[in-house]
Amino acid sequence: MLIFTNRKIAGTGSSATFAKGFAPGKTDLNFANAKAATNGAWSLKDLTNGADDAAIVAALSKLFSGGRPVLLYLHGNNNTPEACFERCAVLDKLYKVEVIGFSWPSEGYLSDGSELPGAKNDEPGNEDELDQVKPSNRTDGPIVKKARRYRQAKNNAQDSVDALARFLRLVSVARLQANAQPYSVAAHSLGGHFLQYTLDIEAAREALGAAFNIALVAPCVRASGHKDWVEKLRPKGKVFVTYNDADSVLFGAYVVDGNQVKLGADPGSERVQNNVVRYVCFSNSPVGVGGHGYFVYSKLLGKTKRFFMRVFSSQADLDTGEHPSQVYALGCDADGVTCYVGAPKEPDGG
Repeated sequence: MLIFTNRKIAGTGSSATFAKGFAPGKTDLNFANAKAATNGAWSLKDLTNGADDAAIVAALSKLFSGGRPVLLYLHGNNNTPEACFERCAVLDKLYKVEVIGFSWPSEGYLSDGSELPGAKNDEPGNEDELDQVKPSNRTDGPIVKKARRYRQAKNNAQDSVDALARFLRLVSVARLQANAQPYSVAAHSLGGHFLQYTLDIEAAREALGAAFNIALVAPCVRASGHKDWVEKLRPKGKVFVTYNDADSVLFGAYVVDGNQVKLGADPGSERVQNNVVRYVCFSNSPVGVGGHGYFVYSKLLGKTKRFFMRVFSSQADLDTGEHPSQVYALGCDADGVTCYVGAPKEPDGG
């Protein structure tokens, strides 16, 4: 799998790895092919450190000239490079797409790769660690450390937007040059925060116009005011915002961020209505433990898996003449703005 990163490179040759540190505010990009070893470890092949535009476009063009549609994957909070590799491999297997991952410094380390003082990360790679945060324990020592690392990860994302914007621009160039396979974007959890701030860069907004679909999956961003930036996304197909009101990770983020409701938990009543954005409710549906990584849940309903496969494969979610209930278990609202895999809770709690 082809993986890009703004992380620095540690080691050389066969021992080279994507490091914990990065250069804030820079556009530096490195890439390699991540290969799984028999012992569960990963190795980096064909590593290019400090890649120039030509090398990046050449590597991307090979995939866009291949036999499968391309999916760009932006991971969420506290993902090590290896966690990113593993998730990309799962997406490849589940949805039969050519996955390109972008590994960013999400574990809450400082930019030089050192531990956040007083908040050592004992669970690197556990993207669900915020599910342990409750109103009753938010001031406990271990929970405070999780909260501080999460805030640092958000800062690191904002300090990485220039690198992501460059990457997105070069993806659009490679896609147009190859003129073969389409691509879509899946931003999970805090990856939605990363994408949101990258949209402040005009070149990134323009580049995303070359994507077919953009899926904000369980986005860990503020629900209030999301219309202001989500409507800036104008892919060739649609923007999908998935949400689940029982998402335990987003509840933890809600607590950490001062009772700030997250878009991936409840978009609220003020929704984008432009025939481009579609909200998909997963509340009260099979979503797995914690309800945060449901797009890779092994027991998804068949029609729900079909939904993700279509979106990630750069297809329309609904074929011409297809009834919404054939893809969405409970159909869609009459205006098509919101569709339902599961039933949302009633406003009065009934």
